[in-house]
Amino acid sequence: MIFATATIIGIAAGLQRSTIGALLGVALMSIAFMAAVAMSVTPPPLTTLFMALGGYNLGFIGYLVTADVMEHRRRA
Repeated sequence: MIFATATIIGIAAGLQRSTIGALLGVALMSIAFMAAVAMSVTPPPLTTLFMALGGYNLGFIGYLVTADVMEHRRRA
């Protein structure tokens, strides 16, 4: 579920077409994970952070590739 949610957030960041928005999404995910580690009695595994960042990157890159393909089809 973390991976799917992060993928959707990555797509939403791509739709903003803003570098600051894309960087802010990654930073906020990392900050939320650090807050969860600091407030939890048993810290969550680090793999959940890596899954979230991987999902975010997959969604963001997937959006960029799709937008590029659509642009090339429109020109041809």
